[in-house]
Amino acid sequence: MPLGLVERKKPSKPQGDISPEHGSELYKETEITKTFEHDAFLEEVLKQRNTSKSQGKRIAIIGEPGAGKTTLLQQIADWVSREIHQSIVIWVSLADLREKELKSYLFETWLTQVAEKTGKAKATEQLKNDFVALFNQNNVWLLLDGLDEMSASSGNPLTEIARQFRETGLISQARIVLTCRVNLWDGSSNALDDFDTYRSLDFSYPQQVERFIYKWFAAIPETGKQLCTALKESGKERIQDLVKNPLRLTLLCLNWQLGDGKLPDTQAGLYQQFVDEFYKWKKAEFATNSHQRQQLNVKLGELAKAAIDKEATRFRLRQDFVSQFLGDADDENSLLKLALNRGWLNCVGIDTNRKPVYAFFHASFQEYFAAKAIDDWHFFLNHIPHNPSQGTYRIFEPQWKQTILLWLGREEKNLKQQKQLFIDALVNFKDGCRKFYDVRAYDLAVEGITEFGNYFRTEEILAQFKLTINHFNLIQEEARSVLQQTDRKQVIVALVVLAQLITIIDDRTRWLAVGSLGEIDPGNQDAIGAVESLEPYWDLKDFPDLPCNQDDIAASVQLLQSPDVDDDTRRQVADSLGEIDPGNQDAIAALVQLLQSPDVHNSTRRLAAYSLGKIGTGNQDAIASLVQLLQSNHLDDFTRMLAAYSLGQIHPGNEIAIAALVQLLQSTTVNDDKRRDAAGSLMQIGKGNEFAIASLVHLLQSNHLDDFTRLLVAHSLGQIHPGNEIAIAALVQMLQSTSVDYYTRRKAAGSLGQIIQDNNHRFKAVEATSRYWRLDYNFYNLAWECAQNMHYPDFYQAWHQHNVATRAMQSLKKILFTKII
Repeated sequence: MPLGLVERKKPSKPQGDISPEHGSELYKETEITKTFEHDAFLEEVLKQRNTSKSQGKRIAIIGEPGAGKTTLLQQIADWVSREIHQSIVIWVSLADLREKELKSYLFETWLTQVAEKTGKAKATEQLKNDFVALFNQNNVWLLLDGLDEMSASSGNPLTEIARQFRETGLISQARIVLTCRVNLWDGSSNALDDFDTYRSLDFSYPQQVERFIYKWFAAIPETGKQLCTALKESGKERIQDLVKNPLRLTLLCLNWQLGDGKLPDTQAGLYQQFVDEFYKWKKAEFATNSHQRQQLNVKLGELAKAAIDKEATRFRLRQDFVSQFLGDADDENSLLKLALNRGWLNCVGIDTNRKPVYAFFHASFQEYFAAKAIDDWHFFLNHIPHNPSQGTYRIFEPQWKQTILLWLGREEKNLKQQKQLFIDALVNFKDGCRKFYDVRAYDLAVEGITEFGNYFRTEEILAQFKLTINHFNLIQEEARSVLQQTDRKQVIVALVVLAQLITIIDDRTRWLAVGSLGEIDPGNQDAIGAVESLEPYWDLKDFPDLPCNQDDIAASVQLLQSPDVDDDTRRQVADSLGEIDPGNQDAIAALVQLLQSPDVHNSTRRLAAYSLGKIGTGNQDAIASLVQLLQSNHLDDFTRMLAAYSLGQIHPGNEIAIAALVQLLQSTTVNDDKRRDAAGSLMQIGKGNEFAIASLVHLLQSNHLDDFTRLLVAHSLGQIHPGNEIAIAALVQMLQSTSVDYYTRRKAAGSLGQIIQDNNHRFKAVEATSRYWRLDYNFYNLAWECAQNMHYPDFYQAWHQHNVATRAMQSLKKILFTKII
């Protein structure tokens, strides 16, 4: 499988943190000069010698463990032998040097092996002289594999090999391609700074990963196809990313083959297989005993757990932080040195202090090691019902979800009771806040029973899932996602039963069940039967009209241009042109002509302007005609507003359009309906515009707006300036008001849900919604959105804030009453 490469300028600097589903991004180069496909690298770098530092004479290929460096070097060896005339390719595994220097190894060990192949016991003087001549003729290619595995008296293989290159004139005449782990290459002062540096790229998913799988299982293609299908299942995103690394993909194929076409029942089982196989890889080069492996695994677990819990960037680990758990990398006997040698940790960049930044072999392994370090379920949940601030609620923190699932999949017998107690606690969780967090805990339990296969209440929990999907829209989406991650056979049975209970459940839940079944198990015959049984309940809709053809457009344009057509017909034709063919030049020209005509009625001109907003994007004639229209002094307010809106649609951010709408907002003669329309139009076209923001802020601070206009202005302000404190304060005030009608308050809740940006905003929103004894529609969705993003103790405090204030007021009244008496 050909690997691509990137040429890089210098070591990458740490970027922001990543999602574990994209853990391979930790190893992505950010300081690159050029990206090469495999064949282009061979041709441009090796044959044409087109490199900036060494003109193709000194090439370093770096990467993390298992990135395919050795395999790539082997491909280079084969290609150079075939394609470079008179080349003599010498392969050296640098670990084989032991204590020898490279020149001694070549002239003693390697050349002796050549002599033996010709039937001689040792290299003759003539053979040695011929060998020297090859170097002097610049025909020798030294392919040096595994610089990080080379023994060095100085302790640094980079410094040692650089010295040998420098002091041995013969070797310096060879073309050298070497491989090295990124840990060593970036870990200290690099004495090989005259090398052009290239880093191997991961496989792409699904293209190259699936191609690799099909090649691996060429003799049994159906098995390879089954593995590709298994990888595509929902919930396998981490595995998809993890196997972009060639070694990890090899381990996956090996495990699939040895497992007769199936993976372990739990994710934890799969990662344990990876860990066991990874320790076997290159065990001769980096030998470890069982005690060292156990000690290293424990400390890696402690490091992983602390990083996920406390570090600002959970997967990019500072050297000082890592050293607290694993010791100093300069200490040859430290666990950090062992972790780097074995490849569990790798350098992924340098920080602003020029110190290394490390990452686990893949972020998923960090989560796995963290799960192995946790033996008490209370680490995830310690519920203090009436004082959550004193409790522990990692179950609601998204960064812990995968670790929790891996923990539930651990196979140690002593954890069985711990896991049962944990699932029980999730199922029975009571949040004291209208069940927002009850649902989240329950969803986690439903997902968790897939990993904890021996839980005795599995069927009972799945039977109750209807209670979850019967909630409002946001919870239904959450439930769908959870069900797709849960034990498929048990879920399918439950969904089929639910879909068939025609007389018991409502249509909405029935269709949700059928829809979920279709997503989880497409083609399931029971699902098809359930759908057919619902035929009496179907509500068939008419098919939409087909789009018009070019003849229709030409006829419409001709009608617009005809002097015999009345204004009513012109209005209808203009409206139709706005629907049927965006970008049509004839239609745009006809609408522009209509705008500029002095003889058309205002209503026709409005429709022409509105239709241009649909089909004239980027068209300069359309933009110019709308600008000209807006600059006219004879427009009524409604036409001006439509023209400004259309101009903003086809020319986003147009200052003239924004100015026209702002002018309408500020006018004292415009009624509230037009003002609301202007605010809505400004929301569509004025995002980020300071002039628009200032005008909406000014309007919102006015005392002369009715409630509905204030709502729309606040919503528009929040849309063009997300997180605007004045807009949020206005919407919260509406939620809390007893004089604002129910419909307006409901709309305010919906608007607030779209524009809040942080937990300070969410705290205010929760405090406002908690006053409603009946949470429905937008009120519930707003509170649910807040619950998805706030820490439970903070949500609890906000939810009960008005109760605290009420109790405080009652206490104050009691004190004052006592003093008066």
